[in-house]
Amino acid sequence: MTQREELLLALKKAMQGEMDSVNLYKNAANHAKDPEVKKFFSERMNEEQLHYNHILEYYKQISNNQEPRGVSQELEPEKMEAQIFTNDFMKRIGEDHVLFSAISTALLLELRAMEHYAKLEAEQKHPTLKSFFAVMKKYEQIHYDDLAKIQKEAEEYYWQVNDWQPF
Repeated sequence: MTQREELLLALKKAMQGEMDSVNLYKNAANHAKDPEVKKFFSERMNEEQLHYNHILEYYKQISNNQEPRGVSQELEPEKMEAQIFTNDFMKRIGEDHVLFSAISTALLLELRAMEHYAKLEAEQKHPTLKSFFAVMKKYEQIHYDDLAKIQKEAEEYYWQVNDWQPF
């Protein structure tokens, strides 16, 4: 397999991961009754769709033997707003088994994506693609950190609602 074919395969894998995240966040948003929780999942869904769209664009460019264009300013992680999660938000996540499970699953998807982009960044020689994968890795790290915080803090409510007591 040529380097180009390997890169295209890696981009396909990345698109699949992003679409898995889009669907997970979409389902969680549709399930959520609370506007703040619904907004959180909807925003994440939109970010993952944006990632998918940019990966698809690189896939098309490379498939057509075009020079990859620079990384879009739309993808600057520095533009992401710092998220502050209230105790009420954490409680609403923890009290809903579907939403808590969505957080747990999303955490794994973000970790897998972060590792995939780190590998692609390390292997990539083309400066534009190397930069793109670095940006994607950073996005996934931000998502992962947010989700880890939510999971940790919502877990207390999850166990209370499910009437589980450590022995």
